[in-house]
Amino acid sequence: MDDNGKHIRELEKKASALSDALAHLGKGTTLQELLRILRFPGYTTPAELAFNHAILDTMQLQVNALDKLGQDLLAGAKQVVAKQ
Repeated sequence: MDDNGKHIRELEKKASALSDALAHLGKGTTLQELLRILRFPGYTTPAELAFNHAILDTMQLQVNALDKLGQDLLAGAKQVVAKQ
């Protein structure tokens, strides 16, 4: 077995594990539970509301960045294959 084959298998493992993690994350069960809790009377103070907004806004930015990074990674990989 050459080093390249070993490295490719390592990349496959990482890509597969990340794909599984993203699929689990994509189920949205955590935020669905948050949506249920938000309806309880007295859920949060104005300060806690500001924290919640900031956290949700940042999470959305991270999801957008992760999506773009994944698209860029795939586009780069396709360029490598197209050149061969």
